[in-house]
Amino acid sequence: MMKRVIVGALSFLLAIPMMIPITVNAADLTYGQILDDLAKAEKELEENNQSITNTEGEIKNDNAKIKSLQNEIEEMSKEATKLQQEIAEANIEIEEKKEQTKDLIVYLQMSQGENIYLEYVFGGDSITDLVYRLSIVEQITEYNENMVKELEDLIDKNEKRKVELAKKEEDYENKIVALNQEIERLNNSVSKLGELSPNLESEVKSKKELVAYYKAQGCSNRGDVIGRDCAVTTSSNATFSRPITTGYVTSFIGYRWGSLHRGIDIGSPNGRNTPLYSIGNGTVTKIWSDNYGALCINIRYKTTTGQYYTAIYCHLSRYASGVKVGSEVNTNTIVGYMGDTGHAYGVHLHLEVWPCRYGEDSNCSGWNQYVSFVNRKFNEGFRGAESVINFPSKTYQYWYSR
Repeated sequence: MMKRVIVGALSFLLAIPMMIPITVNAADLTYGQILDDLAKAEKELEENNQSITNTEGEIKNDNAKIKSLQNEIEEMSKEATKLQQEIAEANIEIEEKKEQTKDLIVYLQMSQGENIYLEYVFGGDSITDLVYRLSIVEQITEYNENMVKELEDLIDKNEKRKVELAKKEEDYENKIVALNQEIERLNNSVSKLGELSPNLESEVKSKKELVAYYKAQGCSNRGDVIGRDCAVTTSSNATFSRPITTGYVTSFIGYRWGSLHRGIDIGSPNGRNTPLYSIGNGTVTKIWSDNYGALCINIRYKTTTGQYYTAIYCHLSRYASGVKVGSEVNTNTIVGYMGDTGHAYGVHLHLEVWPCRYGEDSNCSGWNQYVSFVNRKFNEGFRGAESVINFPSKTYQYWYSR
């Protein structure tokens, strides 16, 4: 039977683009979709790296703002010191001017009083000289008073400027605190983006490998359907189809905990209720549940060579409607849905496929005979479902067609 061999990566998630060049079934995967998924992953990585660059740029700008504000605060501190010095000097000069004015006023009062002629008697040459001297005293007094007023205005102006500088410095300090908080937030963002980068890089790498694989398998046109137009192979062990469209192997057949694990365990990104298809053309022979409550179904198949096989599906969440003992099934028949009934560590399908008619052939007429037969066949080299269905060689490698 012609089978579709699909090898994927765990991180690859199926993405359906808005437009597809050709009409295909919803279950089919095209080479164009794989290319689009790679492009999407590359864009996410590029955007993440750009976000890191932009955020680091914001941090750099904020640090520059902090430096500028600190420089301005330093200059304002110098200006405040200078203003304080000017205020102190003005206060000293005011006191000096006040003392000078006080002395001049005393002299003026004495000169205009009953001793008005003292200056004339003891120093002036004439009345004119005395009047001149009194005028000079009045002018100096007025000058000193104006100087005091100007100095007081200067002090008032400087004090107001000091208050302005103090308020401005406080505002700048608050801005610095806010900028430092913003830098901390941005650094956290860079850290988170940086943690995301390795995952995105790994995803891009795996998707590139997937594209390269399909290209090597002959996929070239966007409309090529994987498994139909390319990546198709004929294999001697591909007797049956896979039971689900999109999935991966979680555990292979083999000995564990002292006994043989007779089936292959299959998972799906769609989780619970993933449709389970018949792996070939056959007949439902048994619908049952085991001692742990796992829902199971047995289906008998006969190949073109006349070989009979029994497939056992277990851990179903429920059986498909209309499926009963005696039902004829084919590869398009849904027989049940994936689940975790019974003794199961998560949602999955346990699938056993062995070359006998369970309940009919003498070598597997009952459960004990069946177990013995399976152990014997495994020791002879037959690996059940793995020998008749194409599965990836490693766990958690995706396939996207049956």
